[in-house]
Amino acid sequence: MATVDMHYARAILQCSLRRGICATQIMTETQLSAQLLAGDQQRVAGEKITQLVKYTWAKLQDEFMGCTENISKPGVFALMARHSLRHDSLQEVLLQGIHFYDLFTDDIKMQLVKKGALAELTIQFRHPELDPGNFFQEFWLMIWHRFASWVIGRKITLNQIYFPYPKPGHHHELKNAFPCRHNYSRNGMKISFSSDYLSLAPVRTQRDLSIFLKNSPADLITIPGEENNCRAKIRTLLLHQQQQVLCCPDFELLAQSFNVSSQTLRRRLKSEGTSYAQIKDEIRRDLAIEKMLSQTVNIADIARSLGFSESRSFSRAFKKWTDYTPTDYMAKQQE
Repeated sequence: MATVDMHYARAILQCSLRRGICATQIMTETQLSAQLLAGDQQRVAGEKITQLVKYTWAKLQDEFMGCTENISKPGVFALMARHSLRHDSLQEVLLQGIHFYDLFTDDIKMQLVKKGALAELTIQFRHPELDPGNFFQEFWLMIWHRFASWVIGRKITLNQIYFPYPKPGHHHELKNAFPCRHNYSRNGMKISFSSDYLSLAPVRTQRDLSIFLKNSPADLITIPGEENNCRAKIRTLLLHQQQQVLCCPDFELLAQSFNVSSQTLRRRLKSEGTSYAQIKDEIRRDLAIEKMLSQTVNIADIARSLGFSESRSFSRAFKKWTDYTPTDYMAKQQE
């Protein structure tokens, strides 16, 4: 189970808090612990992020999550998607979607520009100060990238992304969400990608859209086609083992299992903004947190199940991943 930086959970909670919903009510209705409001670095299951987004949409009756001057009632995105999906190319789908929101609101302005081999999608918020921490700006950009990828059934590989603010503390998480070159403190928010994608025809039906919207925002957070990249293939290989102890083959054997050379696999991972060491750390971190939260297992057993020869090595690694020792982390979960 993938985990997400706690920054996003706290940012989503703040959307409701800024609109006058008390913290106790939020914690009760979402069945989340009050520690989510703390400032310490931790991680949370991706399902919790989906739950929090749905709660915020419903509680505020606002798809813009209280981060704009005017609300966007639930159902607006669905109406836009149903209207836009009727067109014959991704370019027309995006242009129709942009035109729809231009007619609907002045709070967010978008523009799709084709510049030779590149296409650029720019997004400008009229009142970015209403979105402290820039959570919704990043989420809105993610929504449009994922939606466009879903429409054509292919992950749209990004060339570059531009942010109108300095590099944030969660920039590593942003790199996972948008694996491409990142540029900060620029004039606006923008993604660029190959203009070849724009000519592709939609491969989705209105029935597909109904399922997509029903699963929202889970299907907006994931990337269609991501399962075909090297990172996802390695995660699948490591996570679907039959052994009780996580086994991570050496890099040469790993490359052979994918019928490529080690140099080719290393180059592909680098192009995805990751490495084998990083993938192994992410898996061990996620499995460790999952075991701590869902099972009565002591630290020594968790360390052994993740392939660590001793508990001390696991404790050092866990503190590097989360800024907590395993004992401290488990204690905080019980507060």
